[in-house]
Amino acid sequence: MRVQMNVRSSFIVGVAAFVATAAGLACYENSGSFQPVTDGAKPWNPPAGWDPEPPCATGYYVAIDTCPGCTGISYALCTGVTFNQCVCGGPFWPGMQCPKSLVCCPNDFPPYNWLELVKYSGPGWAGLSPGSNTRTCP
Repeated sequence: MRVQMNVRSSFIVGVAAFVATAAGLACYENSGSFQPVTDGAKPWNPPAGWDPEPPCATGYYVAIDTCPGCTGISYALCTGVTFNQCVCGGPFWPGMQCPKSLVCCPNDFPPYNWLELVKYSGPGWAGLSPGSNTRTCP
């Protein structure tokens, strides 16, 4: 009986160690892996001279016009260290305002619950594009 208990407990300990190791490897984040911070986010590289002050904090965006595959205003999103993701504008939601008083179309609004980093207006900002404040909605 004692031998049977030792075999059973050794087996359970072995399975538990395997599960713990597998879970640890599953949580390992490959530095090259892309994890979107919001639905529809894409990898994005800031333009030369990009230096927002203050540095970003997770949940903040800057209105841009350089997100691949987007038309109109899009948004660079902060992942906690840098702005390295972007997302196309989405539909209006109650209480939302256009970023930095840009002319917005019904599908130009940032992700829900994201906040604008209002002090930034450097390279890549949508407001610096010629005619971005005078465009008309399709």
